[in-house]
Amino acid sequence: MSHFSFRVALLRPARSASRTGTPLHPPCALPVRLALSRRVLRRVRQGGLVLAALATGLTLPPDHAQARPRQSHHASRPARSSQPVFALPSGISASDTLVMPDQPFALQSWDGLPETLRQHATAPTMTWSAVMLDDMLLALACRDGLVQHLAPAAPASGAQAGESPCGIPAGTSRIVLAWDQSRIGNGATDWSALWDVAQHPGKRGLRLDPRSTLEIALLADGVAPNDIYTTLATTSGVDRAFRKLDQLRPYIVWWRTPEDAARIMSSGSALMTSTPADELTAIGSKSGFVALWTQSLLQNLSWAVPRNLPDADVAHIVAMLRDQPRHHNDPPDKAAGKTQSLTIDDKFWADHWEELQQRMENWLKQSP
Repeated sequence: MSHFSFRVALLRPARSASRTGTPLHPPCALPVRLALSRRVLRRVRQGGLVLAALATGLTLPPDHAQARPRQSHHASRPARSSQPVFALPSGISASDTLVMPDQPFALQSWDGLPETLRQHATAPTMTWSAVMLDDMLLALACRDGLVQHLAPAAPASGAQAGESPCGIPAGTSRIVLAWDQSRIGNGATDWSALWDVAQHPGKRGLRLDPRSTLEIALLADGVAPNDIYTTLATTSGVDRAFRKLDQLRPYIVWWRTPEDAARIMSSGSALMTSTPADELTAIGSKSGFVALWTQSLLQNLSWAVPRNLPDADVAHIVAMLRDQPRHHNDPPDKAAGKTQSLTIDDKFWADHWEELQQRMENWLKQSP
């Protein structure tokens, strides 16, 4: 038997304060000594009554200061793996991308920058189970080992020749010309309007990245969509694109991420801007900006699996991704059949992105 000392609070019968004018008696504490068997003590602990005993002053002996873990008669089960996390480019909604957004995975927005992908793919602890990215970045990530090579899909799945060994096609996104309709009405018909600061004075938004920005500069300079990449493949073509940017440089407000483009439109800090169409859709009509779908730049998207995803989870994640159709396509239905899009050449950018990125950095350092 174990003996424990504690104090029990007893209340004396209260007198009527209205009759005597005296206050109620406070509780008195009487010492009580109980003998509890170890079996009873264990039941008290299991029932959670030990908290009540502590609240009334129960002193436990040293060997019982910490409750022993309750023994289970069931075999131990392995811990369940953490909930998968799918990373989507900002502005892209799950409802536009996933068949059933309520499947057992969490969604996280990301900025689409190469350095962000590298940070997540090389982290000691896995943070993303899968990531949606543009196919140019997929080519670089596959080359550098940041994402995993995947087992080939079954022929019946509709896999096409030439698809990346590291990606699962997810759909497309677009970069469009957007302008503040409340200030300039319906004046834009192509990318050359972005350079027309004489007719529509004001700031212009462009992506701080040679991808899409150099194509836009050449389109505005009159290069036909079918000739964009043969032009950019030459030194004179690259020079032409940067000369065109020289004309607009004093008016440019740069954006790096889709969120930056959304802030430019929401704040009205530019009259016109290039923007991912998803961001324009996400902020809605409150910004006052509308899109020109003609000459939009079509970007292919894919799912990829970061290299730090545990091997035991890869097959399950890939199966979930392949259950998703390639149905992300951001133009509204009424415009989908009327756009004259330029599809971004992912192979060109995988081969030339580093050198043209350096060229752009050097250009930015030059005095305007």
